[in-house]
Order: sequence, then structure tokens, then C-alpha cells
Amino acid sequence: MNYSESGRQPVDRERQPRRPTPPAKEKGPNMIKHLLLSSLLSLISVSCGNDSDVDINEFDITGSAADLEDGSAPVDPAINSGRFDLTWKVDDDNAFGYTARFFLSLNSNLDESNDIAFFSAICDEFASCDRDRRNDEACFFSNDLVMFCGDEDDAVKRDVDEIVDSLPMDAYIIIEACTTFDCDTASHPVRLL
Repeated sequence: MNYSESGRQPVDRERQPRRPTPPAKEKGPNMIKHLLLSSLLSLISVSCGNDSDVDINEFDITGSAADLEDGSAPVDPAINSGRFDLTWKVDDDNAFGYTARFFLSLNSNLDESNDIAFFSAICDEFASCDRDRRNDEACFFSNDLVMFCGDEDDAVKRDVDEIVDSLPMDAYIIIEACTTFDCDTASHPVRLL
């Protein structure tokens, strides 16, 4: 026997009618499951409902001299240290940024297993590459068949001798711009001298 709260009268709990207990609310696991499901459905509806295409609006290469008759940009290691400039503008459809990668290729179609990536840039609100503006980068092609962009001391240099058999050679530089949901590519012909 237990005593009542006042301590004066004994209370026989076995003989008193029990009140039905309300069903317990499962807050923890079910609430988390519901939140995750809602978030996932929101993400799917936003990504499917919002046309989050990325489009390369502009891609150009300024070579060592004026473009050749066929539109190729000449890149000559003997002129201005082999400098050529990449210029691009991408519409990321308000995806909060994109990654731009640049490849040397034998043709105008991106083939990551055979093309050589020689530069990449993260373009968003906090990076040196601005997602809302036209961007440009100084790049270089050396006599020893190396390509790099930016400051020579800090740049990642890529040997391109795997696809460059002999010079002069016609090739392409390809830009691939990707958001989380989409990618776009464009190419520009070059003549490596």
C-alpha cells in the first residue's frame, strides 16, 4: 500500500480504477523520418521543377596571334611565352555556382578518358572565378609540351605529350561547366605551333 500525497490516508492502487493512458507520441525517430522525407521531396521538386540547366554563353580563346582563316587560335610557345587566354561566360540558372574544367582534345567532343584536363576553376560568390560575369584566365603552352594556367609558380602543370604527336598540330580546347544537376560543354579549335 502507498500513502496519498498528503500522507494521511493509505491508498490501495490495485483497487482504484486506472485511467487510460493516452498513446505516447513518438517524437524522435518518426519526426526525423518525416523531416528527412519532406526535405528529400522538396529537393526533388525543386530540382525537377526548376530548370537548373547550365549554359555556356561564351567561350573564346585568344592565341599568340589573330585567329587563322579556319577560326583556330594559334598557340605558339615562341611568342609571348606561349600565352593564350581563355574567356568564358556561363549561365548557371541561379544554381549558386559551377565548376569549369578545360581540356586539350583531338576533337570537339569531350572524352575524359582521352582528353587532358589542364585547368579547372570553381566559380561562385566566394571564388576568384565569378559565376555572374565574364571570366578570363591566362594560360601557357611551353616547348616541352606542358600546359598550365595562372601563375607559373603556383600552377598545376600538365604534360600534353600523350596526345601531341608532332607540331604543328590542330586540336581543340574544351570547356565543361557543371552545376550539381547539369553540365554543358563547348569547344574552340586551336593550332599548336
